[in-house]
Amino acid sequence: MLLLPGSTFVSSDPGAPSLPNWVVLLPPAVGIALTLVLPWRAAPLPVIPVRRRRLLLTTTGLLVLLTVFSLAAGLVPLRGEDYVLGKFVLLMLIPGVLLLLVRDAVKITTRTGLWRWWAPLVVITVWCYLSQVAPWNPRYDPGDVDPVYLLTAAVATAITAGVGEELFFRRWLQTRLEVTLGAWAGIGVTSVLFGLMHLGSHGTGEVLVDIARVIAIQGSFGWFLGVLWWRYRSLTLIITVHLISNGWGVITHFMTQS
Repeated sequence: MLLLPGSTFVSSDPGAPSLPNWVVLLPPAVGIALTLVLPWRAAPLPVIPVRRRRLLLTTTGLLVLLTVFSLAAGLVPLRGEDYVLGKFVLLMLIPGVLLLLVRDAVKITTRTGLWRWWAPLVVITVWCYLSQVAPWNPRYDPGDVDPVYLLTAAVATAITAGVGEELFFRRWLQTRLEVTLGAWAGIGVTSVLFGLMHLGSHGTGEVLVDIARVIAIQGSFGWFLGVLWWRYRSLTLIITVHLISNGWGVITHFMTQS
């Protein structure tokens, strides 16, 4: 807010508009508040450590892989297809193999009840309106980008970001950091790391401004997703929110062009 008091860009897409800070920060803030109160008396769903050595091994492995990807994206740098491939390999494939081989590190508590459906639905509906539908959100305009390329890029983003990032950051990493650091510290650290991961794709070369931007923008969105995961323990839910965030503009663009 100090470095960019007026507005900032959210997307790394060419021609992406700058948005006022309140437009960017209001949806996750409201989403977090609603998640904390809906339903009012829902019991917590803690993560229970099963085997401490396996917990330490898998947590360390995930943090190392995240560091390698972030450094590669920022220093090599990874761009275009290389960025997507690097994210798939380092944040999806290798972690998936690691956790397949080193199992039973943690156990996630789950419960049944209608609240697990209606409460998230209310949260998603309000968040979606504020972040995508409300009149203060600009219409997505890809310019003269080839439609086939746009669709291919959207699908790749859906897989590596919508699915891959939620698996890595929330289901795998945050779950373990909640056990190690406590729930709120685990959410907070994961959200900051989630924001910093975007430096390679959203950086402009102004290091201080870039760090502040990705922690504030992508980090606040990550905090919203982290609270959703902690409160409801629904992987489908957080993937859906991420897919909407990344794909709503593309979907509406193709619908209005048809």
